[in-house]
Parts: sequence; C-alpha cells; structure tokens
Amino acid sequence: YQDLDQAEEVWNSKARIVSIPKDEIWAQIAQISNVEVRIRNLRKKCRTEVAQEMKQAWANRFTQLKMQWFTEKNTGKPKSELGLSDKDGLIKSLERELMAQNSQIIWTIKNNIELIDKELSNFKINLLEFHVSFYQMNEKNNLLFKIGNYRYNRNLLFYVEGNVSNPLIDLIEPFLEAFRKDCFLVVKKERFDDFSNRVLLFIESSLLSKLNKCFDLAISIVKFYLTFYDDLLEKQHRYEQEIPQKWQLEKQSLDQLRSQLDKVQTEINHILNYIP
Repeated sequence: YQDLDQAEEVWNSKARIVSIPKDEIWAQIAQISNVEVRIRNLRKKCRTEVAQEMKQAWANRFTQLKMQWFTEKNTGKPKSELGLSDKDGLIKSLERELMAQNSQIIWTIKNNIELIDKELSNFKINLLEFHVSFYQMNEKNNLLFKIGNYRYNRNLLFYVEGNVSNPLIDLIEPFLEAFRKDCFLVVKKERFDDFSNRVLLFIESSLLSKLNKCFDLAISIVKFYLTFYDDLLEKQHRYEQEIPQKWQLEKQSLDQLRSQLDKVQTEINHILNYIP
C-alpha cells in the first residue's frame, strides 16, 4: 500500500507540474538571474572599489598622523624619530585612528550585508515554495528542508554573525602590541611606516572575510533556486511528451493494483476474524 501510495503520488504530481504556467516559471528564472548578476557585481565592487576606499581612508589617517608627530613644530622639517616625551601621545593617537578605521569597516560590512539581503528579499520565495508543493511528497519535503536550511543559515550569518565588533582591531592587535614594545623608548619613523603597511594588509582581509561568507551563501541560494526551476522545466517538457494514452494506462494499472490489494486485504481480514 505504501509503494502504491507513492506511485500514485508521482502520477498525480505529473499533472500538477504540467499545469504550472511556463511564463510564470520564466519570470522567476529571469528575476533570479538578475539577482545573481547584481550580487556578483556587488561582490566585485567590494573586492575592488570598496576595499580600495578603505585602504585610502587609512592612508589619509596615517598621513595626518605623520604630519602631526613627525614634523618639527618650529621649522616644519620632518623628524626621523620621536623621543620618550612624544611616544605615548603618538600611540594614543594611533589607537584612536585604528578604532575610527575599525568603525568605518564595521559600517561598510553591515551596509553591504544589508544590500545582499535586500537582493535576496526581492525574489518571490513564496511563489517558489508554492511551485515546490506541486512535486511528489519525497521531493517536496527534501526541497522544503533545503529552503528552510538556507533561510536559517542566512539569518544566522547575516543577522547574528554579521554583527561584527572589531574586525580590524582583532587582526592587528598582536602587531600593535609588538609595536608598543619595540617603541619603548624611541619611535622611529621607519618602524611607524612598517606598522602602517601592516594595517593596509589587514584592512582588506578584515573587510572581506565576513562579506565573502555572505556572498558565498547568497550565490549558493541563487544557484539552488535556478537549479530547481531548470529541473521544473525539464520535468514539464518530459511529461508533456508523454502521450495521454500512456498516462491513462499508468492510471489504469495503479487502479487495478489497488483493487487487487483491497481484495487481498479483505481476505486477510476475513481469515483473522474467522472464529472456528
């Protein structure tokens, strides 16, 4: 009976799948494809323009620090090193600029996560779930599980793990501590330049490490949607090629099998209920 129920469910799903309007499917595919293009373009922009903007912001901050601390106040000439009296002031100014840069990176990460999430929200997920309901039970449950799993991971990554606190500070802290120790008595300009270059290296990774995970998930979701609709079109085409007589024969065979099973069940019940 279970096998028969499954076979009948498959047979019924054919008619349901064929009944879905093709223009509705193609509209979904077009919308998903547009979302994918925009997400990939946003990712490319983050890797190039946005990352460069963050680096330039730090370069500007660092230039201001050097002008402030490595310039003779009286003559305006550059200094090659700072003495003990200026060291603490420089380090405090450096830490303040690092925190400001860190805040700028946090804002940029959150802003781009919101843009990714907005793109995914533009897609009609309710319509996709409606189309999934046309599938036979096993396929439908499997697809709905995957949709739910993607939704859970999206909420976790975008809204929970996406709330980063110190993406740059966490990465640069060991090197900042080493810089403090190296500059115990004297701060040399070359050492200050080296530390700034280290910051530039970490800015890109602090920005993109979280965003890359979000982009990877978003593209996986979009690909899953596209694969579903490709499969739906393939099923529609295959079922439409089946001649009505074949469908009728399948239905007759299933009805005949159910009738035979009913007879066997009736005989079994008769035997079990028989009292000699």
